[in-house]
Amino acid sequence: MEIERKFLVNDLNGINLEEYEYKKMAQDYLYIDKFSVVRIRKIETAKGKKFKYTIKTAKVGISVNEIEREISEEDYAELRKQLNSKYNTIEKTRYLYFYIIPYMDNLKIELDVFHGIYEGVVFAEIEFSSEEQAYNTELPKWFGKEVSSKITNSDMAFSNSKDVLKLIEDIKTGN
Repeated sequence: MEIERKFLVNDLNGINLEEYEYKKMAQDYLYIDKFSVVRIRKIETAKGKKFKYTIKTAKVGISVNEIEREISEEDYAELRKQLNSKYNTIEKTRYLYFYIIPYMDNLKIELDVFHGIYEGVVFAEIEFSSEEQAYNTELPKWFGKEVSSKITNSDMAFSNSKDVLKLIEDIKTGN
């Protein structure tokens, strides 16, 4: 079970991201409906490439069942042939400084900076061990508005990018 809250990050000033390790990711979606998501992911680091296959089911609020396994580059290439052309590829860089440094109570922050059709969007995510912990943890001051139940990566993959960018702007401005 994955329990995660996601927030907009409006300002990265004061954080020199070039100093930190990162992973470049490309996420493609094989299937999306209101109950489940099936995706593949290519992850590139300074140490090389990895490929993952993920199924997410039974999403309720900020909780979702997640099954993930590493796959070969050949399997990844075969699965890419099955992509649905109506889904967008999600491209992002996840900064490892935030991922490997504990925030508090052994929590870790993942900072995702998007590229491609979502250039300029930045999310911070924290994964929790329980929903109680998720709602009772003090959040960093640099977090913007919460988007946990409003925007998912699969929404970004399935929706028109202009609609998603407008939704993000509306959330930022409180409209």
